[in-house]
Amino acid sequence: MWLIILISLFAIFVWTLIAPLQLQIDTRIPEVRLRWITVGKAKLVYEQEKWWLRISVLFFSKEWDLATMSHKKKKKIRKVEPKKSTKKSRWLRRLFNMGKSFRVTRWQLAVDTGDDIKNAWLYQLNFYPAFRHHLNINFFDENYLFLQIRNAPWRLIYALMK
Repeated sequence: MWLIILISLFAIFVWTLIAPLQLQIDTRIPEVRLRWITVGKAKLVYEQEKWWLRISVLFFSKEWDLATMSHKKKKKIRKVEPKKSTKKSRWLRRLFNMGKSFRVTRWQLAVDTGDDIKNAWLYQLNFYPAFRHHLNINFFDENYLFLQIRNAPWRLIYALMK
């Protein structure tokens, strides 16, 4: 009995380390979505002239208006002199390694500079093989960014320890 419980808890722990994290930014909708696949998601979206934060984790879901959250009273904070750290370069290297662990899975960028001559000069980038289905220089006043980034918690932990 205890062995089954321990194995199932271990399996849940391993799954939370393996389950991918996905960050998605879409300026057409105005939405930023962070998903921890099969665990939960958080969404920052602009609707009805307000910014909303929606969080759902497993069976729990909640929605907040960010304008009302930002008007809370702030406590006075004592100023504390920062301690000089000799480990600054080590942390910068770890943060850089964590940044390298992220993978861009999809991206699309549509650009209209508003100047037809600049658009004509940039239009040839649409046919460059590396940008072929990702970059769209247009003359239709269409500007947007769609970016999807993935990672896994185990990669973040590994990059932090490396």
